[in-house]
Amino acid sequence: MVEIAVTLTDDGGAYVHLMPGASSIVRESVALDELEAADRVPTLDALTLDLDHYGRLVGIRVAGSPDSVLPPELLAGAPRT
Repeated sequence: MVEIAVTLTDDGGAYVHLMPGASSIVRESVALDELEAADRVPTLDALTLDLDHYGRLVGIRVAGSPDSVLPPELLAGAPRT
């Protein structure tokens, strides 16, 4: 079964770990606020995708208020870093 872990960050955001416990080195980050659709979908302004060496998605950074972006079930019991 695949696990996803969410941690709350000191700056008020959150990080969604798609491979918790695995050693994933982020090689590139792509901010979604640069997309044309960000004008229509406000959530995109808060998201940054983290990719590994192979271009695979390993995590999602959420800036600002994660409770306006992520489902409550993902945030329930999320530890603070």
